[in-house]
Amino acid sequence: MLGHHKAALTGAIVFSILGSVMGLAQPMLINQIIESIGQPMGTLLTLLIGLLVLSSVASGLEWFLLTRTAEAAVFATRRELVSHLLRLPIMSYDKHRTGDLVTRVGSDTTLVRTAFTGGLVQAVSSVLTIVGSIALMAIIDVMMLLVVLAVIALTLIAVIFASRLMQKYTKRAQEAVGELGAGMDKSLVAVRTVRASRAEGRVEKELHASADRAYREGVKMAKVGALLNPVSGLALQGSFLIVLGIGGARVATGDISVADLVSFVLYMFMASMPLGTIFSAITTVRQAMGAIDRINAVMDEPLEDATGTDAVKSSAITFDSVSFSYDEKKPVLNDVSFTVAPGTKTALVGPSGGGKSTALALMERFYDPTSGTIYLGDQDMSTLSRESVRSMVGYVEQEAAILAGTVRENLQLANSSATDEQCWEALYQVNLRDRFADAEGLDTTLGDRGVSLSGGQRQRLALARMLLMDSPILVLDEPTSAVDSQNEQLILDAIAAAGEDKTVIIVAHRLSTVTDADQILVIDEHQIQDRGTHEELLESSKLYQELASRQLLA
Repeated sequence: MLGHHKAALTGAIVFSILGSVMGLAQPMLINQIIESIGQPMGTLLTLLIGLLVLSSVASGLEWFLLTRTAEAAVFATRRELVSHLLRLPIMSYDKHRTGDLVTRVGSDTTLVRTAFTGGLVQAVSSVLTIVGSIALMAIIDVMMLLVVLAVIALTLIAVIFASRLMQKYTKRAQEAVGELGAGMDKSLVAVRTVRASRAEGRVEKELHASADRAYREGVKMAKVGALLNPVSGLALQGSFLIVLGIGGARVATGDISVADLVSFVLYMFMASMPLGTIFSAITTVRQAMGAIDRINAVMDEPLEDATGTDAVKSSAITFDSVSFSYDEKKPVLNDVSFTVAPGTKTALVGPSGGGKSTALALMERFYDPTSGTIYLGDQDMSTLSRESVRSMVGYVEQEAAILAGTVRENLQLANSSATDEQCWEALYQVNLRDRFADAEGLDTTLGDRGVSLSGGQRQRLALARMLLMDSPILVLDEPTSAVDSQNEQLILDAIAAAGEDKTVIIVAHRLSTVTDADQILVIDEHQIQDRGTHEELLESSKLYQELASRQLLA
């Protein structure tokens, strides 16, 4: 994490050494001043003041360099984590809650930054001071030093034990915060449904439970902190009183001078104060370790495989004995085989849960088949890079994803070079030109997940975005499910116009969507039950006849 900041760290270490050396020299000067009482001390006092000023400057520069380095390191961690999260396999998003992943980027990385700025930064500058102080105390009086070290050792044992508890409680608290974030994200996305269902109380209770768990773990951390603070203070006070008692006796017997006792006490404070900082740093770092464990848990997950050869431009897809299961138990597709010829329209129909949307996800290489082979043209799709496959396959999912931002940003998501003229043409094709022309044009701001648009408008905007991709294969998952009959016809016309020289594969929700298909696949119970044109299936397929009689509404 810090490997790219060697120059800054080296500079911080240099300033730390200079500051510690100048700080350690101050009690020695005070010793000389005490010994020189009654004599001219102008030079000694000037030197002492100079050391105080220079050590403060060195300490400030050290703090700045280390804090900036810590910020840069955490910044790099956040960027790496964001890049990793965006490239995880789709299956990973199926098992993780979105809000929890967002928490790892936000609050978990903030804890890591706190470990640097509130822990390691202070600890680095404290170590040299402690080592130097102990060495000079040994020169002054070994017996008193042994007493101080014994107290420090006992305190250190207590701190290490408590810090382990702190790490455990922090990890639990962050998990609870992650659950709270995920639950809040889910609830706010569906806030209208929650209100309409009068479920505010139940949702509130669930969110309060996560907040309560985070609170309870936070209280446990507070108890550990309440133990550590007085322990550190007690160690300092106890050491001071013992040194005064033993030191006073040794001064009385003439074993050491008053100046040496004063110097020893100053060195003891110079060692004890940074020691308290180190004890605090240990606790802070332990807290961060709980957050780091959560970050590493995501970072250790393998990325979506980006290897493979480039696809040769093709508009044909073939499924050869393809089976797929999400959990390796119950199959979603079982031994499915079909061919989509270039330039044709294929419709997938059937009862819900049969595997239609999953078949489209496999074409996009969101998942790979459990067994069997999918061909793009005559190339095995599993040997092609996902990026090249997705450049060939334009995809509109069932629940159209609209990002918070402007209309232009949404349209250019898949084609960043699309001009305003091309964007307006795509909007015209899906009958949305007037909707945005009457507002702020392409700069119209859309709410989170397109909340300012109707369901049909979101679906048409997603279709316009796909049209700008100009892919040879168009894959659409129920594109007319959320629109009225007038806009349905406009969308079908747009698909027909865009697909004149393209291959179109569509999961159909309405009978009007499939009647002109070159091939209709009837999928039920995870297999293809029948296939043919609309007229052929009306003659030969009982299931299709039943679906047609209900306008394919399943």
